[in-house]
Amino acid sequence: MEALRALFAEGVGTACCDPRAAVARPYREEERFVERAVDSRRREFHAGRACARMAMSALGLEGVAIPAAPDRAPVWPEGVVGSISHCATLCVAAVALVRDGYGSIGLDVEPAEPLPADLVETICTPEEEAWLGRQPPERRMLLARAIFSAKESLYKCQYPLTGVLLDFQDIDIALHASSYHARFRRDAAGIARGTILEGRLTIEDGYILTGLTMTASRHAGLFRRLETANLTD
Repeated sequence: MEALRALFAEGVGTACCDPRAAVARPYREEERFVERAVDSRRREFHAGRACARMAMSALGLEGVAIPAAPDRAPVWPEGVVGSISHCATLCVAAVALVRDGYGSIGLDVEPAEPLPADLVETICTPEEEAWLGRQPPERRMLLARAIFSAKESLYKCQYPLTGVLLDFQDIDIALHASSYHARFRRDAAGIARGTILEGRLTIEDGYILTGLTMTASRHAGLFRRLETANLTD
């Protein structure tokens, strides 16, 4: 899927599949995490793990079981970072190696459909709502869902490094044609308030895809501050 590969630089392995289709027999070590889940949840879980192994294979890595932590986040093999996301019709995964300078990856997929209007106030900051108000009416709620997706990929990327559970109101998102900027409105462990990180996005083929990578050090993270980013365009 070209749109998925375009989210990340060279050195990141990606893969996608349809969770409604049959996937390879799941690893027994993974089955226990969804043994009581409904069928749709089980299919999405196992499809996501299958995608993750395909992405690992693209980097020359052996496929292994990917269990879930108590917070349900994937537990990656030592030296590997990654992210898994899914919606009803698409599972996606991205993985990279710590030795290549990657500290964490965030990835999200959403259907390219309008966000329900009653969720906008919860998800969007006042600045984001003001920006949406200046967009063509027929695109506002689609862009609102893209903001949601950008926050999801950012949250999933920063959490392994900081251990901080961010609220939707803790981040301001500025969308651009094929990228987004995320500004922290609060401190998050090694990330200072006001830090701005850049991710990538695409809206095509019926999906919104957003992705972000971070480098890491033993002090939780090395973050690039983009002082010239315009969060109101």
